[in-house]
Amino acid sequence: MRINFDLGELAAFVAVAERMNFRAAAEALFISPSALSRRIDRIEEALGVRLFDRTTRRVSLTEDGEQFLTHASDALASLQNAISDVGDRVERRAGVVTVACIPSVANHLLPAVLARFAKLHPATRIKMMDHSAPTVLQAVVEKQADFGVNFLGAQEPSIDFAAIVKERYVLVVPARHPLAKLRSVGWDDLVDERFISLAADSGNRMLLDNAVAQARARPTSHVEVNHVEGALALVRAGLGVSAIPRLALTGGAARELVGVPLSRPQVSRTLGLITRKGHRLSPQADTLAKLLTQELKTAGVAPEAGRKG
Repeated sequence: MRINFDLGELAAFVAVAERMNFRAAAEALFISPSALSRRIDRIEEALGVRLFDRTTRRVSLTEDGEQFLTHASDALASLQNAISDVGDRVERRAGVVTVACIPSVANHLLPAVLARFAKLHPATRIKMMDHSAPTVLQAVVEKQADFGVNFLGAQEPSIDFAAIVKERYVLVVPARHPLAKLRSVGWDDLVDERFISLAADSGNRMLLDNAVAQARARPTSHVEVNHVEGALALVRAGLGVSAIPRLALTGGAARELVGVPLSRPQVSRTLGLITRKGHRLSPQADTLAKLLTQELKTAGVAPEAGRKG
């Protein structure tokens, strides 16, 4: 038998069965007694049986009505639970924002942005995923993060990439290093330097390798590290020089270090906001994305770190 009645008619039946009074049931449903009677008539017609015995003084369930009430009550309760569960999930999602960022953004920009965000949405919880560029992209594609900030993703068909700022790579050297006095330094000037490179599977390494493939000469890697922070620590210890995004050389990371713009060729990356195509951010996630975008634009117009000489 097909279901030829709607949810309102089912609710009307249960309301009358629970109260055995049409007027009380109508008041509970905020409808008129006549509208309630029409709903009961339609559900009885759809089922092909009488559900109530009605007189001017008394209302009672028929045998078919008693049997149907058990299932109807369970169905309404299950539906209400399902609606509540969905509502809870929506509320939980709205109360948590997950952002995936490359480490240079997560370490140097995101803390200040999160402090401002907390004043606007103090009840919203934040999950921060600071990973390599390929992992950040994967997190957004696989719905682990609401959005991300990355320099990969523009060619990914399932991703919208909104460019924010173009960031240049610099050669990071100790402040007393002879190269620290230059306006810029070419890759062929680094042949005799002990070069600290990033891991071969990192997004930065892939971008650098592609950009300098046509350079007349390039340095040989003496030490390989997984993260930019590791490269900075080794440079600070006097173990060599390294090529890093300029943003990574801000705040405390700049202590005793200088970033000299790289040239011949100049290397840069475009940082952008990445989201899944067709995905609409929650109001809280949208606010955080806008704050982070503005912070990146501000950082992106800062002067280069190299000294004049």
